[in-house]
Amino acid sequence: MDRLIRPKHKIIAAGIIGNVIEYYDFALIGFLAVMMGQLFFPSGDPFLSLLGSFGAFAAGMVMRPVGALVFGHIGDRIGRRFALMSSLALMALPTFLIGFLPTYAQIGIAAPIMLVALRMIQGLSVGGEYASSIVYLVEQSSHGRQNLYGSFVSVGAKIGMALGSGFCGFLLWQLGEEAMMEWGWRIPFWVSILIAAAGLYLRRNLTDDYEPPHDKAVPIVAIVRHHRREFWQFLSVASAIWVFYYTVFVYLPIWLEKSAGLSKAQAGEINTLSIVIGVVSIPLMAMVADRFGSLRVMRHAALGLALGVYPLFYAMSVGGYWGAMAGAAALVVLLCAFQAPIFAATVKALPHHGYRASFTAVILGSAAGIVGGITPAVMTSISKFSTDPYAPSYLIAIASALGWWVLGRIVKPRE
Repeated sequence: MDRLIRPKHKIIAAGIIGNVIEYYDFALIGFLAVMMGQLFFPSGDPFLSLLGSFGAFAAGMVMRPVGALVFGHIGDRIGRRFALMSSLALMALPTFLIGFLPTYAQIGIAAPIMLVALRMIQGLSVGGEYASSIVYLVEQSSHGRQNLYGSFVSVGAKIGMALGSGFCGFLLWQLGEEAMMEWGWRIPFWVSILIAAAGLYLRRNLTDDYEPPHDKAVPIVAIVRHHRREFWQFLSVASAIWVFYYTVFVYLPIWLEKSAGLSKAQAGEINTLSIVIGVVSIPLMAMVADRFGSLRVMRHAALGLALGVYPLFYAMSVGGYWGAMAGAAALVVLLCAFQAPIFAATVKALPHHGYRASFTAVILGSAAGIVGGITPAVMTSISKFSTDPYAPSYLIAIASALGWWVLGRIVKPRE
């Protein structure tokens, strides 16, 4: 009876709330990267402080494949609901506790160690949350709307990023940079507990239709034995997407300050508006993928990105505030076309439901965690040492061209 009266929007809200929390935190790390670098990784060289901050970001991200493996197995062998509830609870506490950490000036080297430790716990839980919610939403969707439902995970991510970036910008405007540096940076981390409480409330009565298989096969072992081709294909495409994703939403605001001559406030405004554009564009592109096919839409987007990313970076660097705004908006639309179909496509890549959570978790966890997690640090480094402000666009173009090539070789796509 509950299933008959359960509105679909409740399924969607319960599915995406964990990603709102996850990317709210990522937005804080991106927006506050310079401040966090000075507070926890002080150095006479601003570059080293920033690199330390992004290193802490990467430490959490590289734990995502571990969490993906653990929670993917839980999702396949125990159930989607249990994986969703446990990953959300484990993810919320570290974000909240970061707001209470003493800084390097207060306790020395123990401060960055504790920050990295909390980021690693976050990464572990996020690795399970992301894929569990994707598989749940795709499996709960009606036929012909799987891309749309899968894309809502990314909508949740962008809502979280908009909340985090917008809230930090509001605090910076209200408090000023000095107060924000002294104590105001802690407030956004404390507020995260309210979002987590809302998430647990939404998921308290979550219905799970999935029935674990009775065989004793270990999902990841079966995938390695029987689905290696699909695994490497989708991992390559997902990696290309997340190189682009973390460049646009984490590194780009800093690039706009350093290479386009914008102020921190202007870069923050563009970042927030870009996220809002993403919230609107991702479901639209998912509906296009439901109409024309996931792999076809991704392949067109990858080609457009490979050819267009350098001109867009050039336009952002010379066009002032409005040129940067237009370039960033175009990048976000291309990103959404590339990213929106990957969720349902990955879930549908395997016909065996008992392997889907592990397959999706390890692929997206590795792509977002390892490749995406190190992307801001890599972009910071190549911009520094190459002295070419457009160096990040070259890396994105190469990754996108690789994604385009691989997508053309995936046989018998499951649309």
